[in-house]
Amino acid sequence: MHSEAILNDQGGTMAITVRSGVTDEPRTKGDRRRARLVEMLGEGSDKRASVNELAQALDVSVVTIRRDLALLEKDEIISRTYGGASLAPGRRELTMAQRQVSNAVEKEAIAQVAVSLINEGDLVILDAGSTAERIATAIDNRFELTVVTNGLRCINQLVGQDKVHVLVLGGNLRGINETICGGDAEMTLSRIYGNIAFVGADAVSAERGIASRTYDQSRLKSMMLRQASQVYVIADSSKLDDDTDYPYWSPLPHEWGLITDVKASSEQIDALEERGATTILLAGEQSPKDSRNSKEEP
Repeated sequence: MHSEAILNDQGGTMAITVRSGVTDEPRTKGDRRRARLVEMLGEGSDKRASVNELAQALDVSVVTIRRDLALLEKDEIISRTYGGASLAPGRRELTMAQRQVSNAVEKEAIAQVAVSLINEGDLVILDAGSTAERIATAIDNRFELTVVTNGLRCINQLVGQDKVHVLVLGGNLRGINETICGGDAEMTLSRIYGNIAFVGADAVSAERGIASRTYDQSRLKSMMLRQASQVYVIADSSKLDDDTDYPYWSPLPHEWGLITDVKASSEQIDALEERGATTILLAGEQSPKDSRNSKEEP
């Protein structure tokens, strides 16, 4: 995978050119099936599955599953076990292409709710990630906005929206999730205070906050949580109260909002409300007005 963002000075204006070696979604039926296979291996308590279980779940032959597993093992994404497979140690993180097909319906619903909260003229802080990318797409050039982001995929979606001024947080590129972070990004963000921020998470815990894969990502997310009047964590219900195997955490502020999907359990929501979630919006079949709000708007 190769991704880069290049700033060119053309006639006194800064033009952003973005190239990515990863397509928006897996391109073939086989690519989509293997992405779903990796997602399935990351689910459940033991993180393992037999060949027969995988074939039945994906409605394909055992021969097809074995071929897929061989390709994934070659790329060091999974490890073959007797009669089955598990994710390879240290490779439980999905690529962005694989995340595109993970909980895609829920992420799209979350994006639509998020965009409904944006007003004309807002300065929006938008984190990196597959859900954030869907928010960037859903903006759809409808507003005169400034969007501050550290996500290459968000930039890709916004670059053609001429009503949207994009401010890119510079720094170090982490290839697997196409995220920019580091000291330069933090320095730029420290000079910005937005109307609204949408912050992604690998997991959300009422006790620990929001999880990240790296220390730099955690630092930048912590700053995003402080740098806007309204702060919303964007996370589908599969990420709620999942604190397994994540070393870095950003504490939640005293007051914050959550946009998740209708599959979130009442126990998960209650725990997050106790931790200061003043607004919880459940995206999906019900409308945002039916969502849980623990604090009335003035």
